[in-house]
Amino acid sequence: MMISDLIFWGVYALLTYCAVFLLLTLLSKARKIELKKWEDWPAVTVIIPAYNEEKTIAKTIESVLKLDYPKEKLKVIVVNDGSKDRTLEIARRYEENGVLVLSQKNRGKAVALNHGLKHVDSEFFACLDADSFVRRDTLKKMMRYFTSEEVSAVCPLMKVNNPKNLLQKLQWLEYILYAFLKKIYAAMNTVHVTPGPFSVYRTKVVKKLGGFDENSIVEDQEIAWRMQRHHYTIRQSMDGEVLTNAPRTLKELYRQRRRWYVGSLQTIWKYRDMIFNRRYGDFGMFQAPTLLIGAAILPFVTVLITFRYIVYPALRTLWNWYHVGFNILPTLQNLWTKTKAISLLLAYDYGKIFIILFLLVINMYWMYKAYREAGEKLEIYFIPALVLFFLAYYVLLSFIWVASMISMVKKKGRWW
Repeated sequence: MMISDLIFWGVYALLTYCAVFLLLTLLSKARKIELKKWEDWPAVTVIIPAYNEEKTIAKTIESVLKLDYPKEKLKVIVVNDGSKDRTLEIARRYEENGVLVLSQKNRGKAVALNHGLKHVDSEFFACLDADSFVRRDTLKKMMRYFTSEEVSAVCPLMKVNNPKNLLQKLQWLEYILYAFLKKIYAAMNTVHVTPGPFSVYRTKVVKKLGGFDENSIVEDQEIAWRMQRHHYTIRQSMDGEVLTNAPRTLKELYRQRRRWYVGSLQTIWKYRDMIFNRRYGDFGMFQAPTLLIGAAILPFVTVLITFRYIVYPALRTLWNWYHVGFNILPTLQNLWTKTKAISLLLAYDYGKIFIILFLLVINMYWMYKAYREAGEKLEIYFIPALVLFFLAYYVLLSFIWVASMISMVKKKGRWW
């Protein structure tokens, strides 16, 4: 057996194990929880860190001010992180609406959040990226997930705002699927990231943990790992929606994912002692090892498999066609003789085909469940994106991940 075959079977054995494990968890644990019925809604502060967001900051602030939540219990803080455009000017227009606007030199999102956190005296606070927008009922729906003192944070149902091109539609599918998987992770208490677009936190917990890590470029992921280290509970909302602008081009996607991936590796390294550590339950024994393998190994394997089973055969075929002057008609006619057809059918590796189809069926089931949980219908114009999502999107992300790791080795700076 070739090394590439060993890698193939190893990867698919791991993916099959994870898929079956999550499926069994879904069937046994991830049922609907009984949500809290607040007799008196608690005070909540929304912190909006902003850096060069003049195009969206007004809409973001207005979406918060329009929340269906008692106005006397809602406070809004905008922290301008040294923007070079009109972000600060636009934000200050809302001071007459009770919005507190702070400003600092450009020091990064985590510093901006901690700056705002110093002015928070409410029981709960939320972080909202300045390019994201909440629906009117989002906060009330999310607050119902704080069913006990152990619940330290609740994550929103993130959706892509007005996806227009194919790349944004792929991200739409990705966000909805990931939110559903996070529901399963929440049932296992293994959520590893509290997204910047409107995660809600219990204030005393975050302050007790020392606020957000100002040395991390993924502060929303680092704080979730820190909560897991201290055995707090993180919940996932499947009805509290937040819309966020997604990258429109491959260049924008690369810049975004490069920051996410490099930050993920830094976070995993920081909390490496939690990996395969029984003290942290399913997070230590399942989630942390899976994240390590998914960050440090699977992207390289995906790239290698892509070259071995797709790129190399395609190049070899083109090379053969080149030598016959691309006169491929006789070759095609020869292929479809009865004997050749039988030989080709017998030559297929049906074991690999079965595994691939098995994983595809599970992934299609995940997507079906995700759409139902998110209250969405899969429109027909999303079908091309859905096909590409399963066949090519994660291959693309793997290439971006590998490029990000190379960039990290070269130590190319930090990203907002």
